Amino acid sequence: MGTVRFTLTDDYQPSEESLKRLAALEDRPIDYSDDPYQTKEELEEMRLLAIEKRKKKRMFSLRLQSSTISWWKSLGNGYTSIMARLLDEAKNHPEWVKMCL
Repeated sequence: MGTVRFTLTDDYQPSEESLKRLAALEDRPIDYSDDPYQTKEELEEMRLLAIEKRKKKRMFSLRLQSSTISWWKSLGNGYTSIMARLLDEAKNHPEWVKMCL
């Protein structure tokens, strides 16, 4: 079975056929076989990590040369996350910063 993607709009009205198909599914159990089991402790840890991650991130802007921006963008999707990790890592390596002064 493939993934079906559908974007709902505010004015969307499901067809009668769609409503009948949904009603027929009410008595079927949900198949969790492809979902890895996680303990309550693991789920709580993930929840706390997500909260912590949201707390730490702040918007920041800086001016860069066009060629530098092009290079970062050439890394593809997620290049800003890579840039952020590199800057975070630089905090632990003062010699990197000294090279640029």
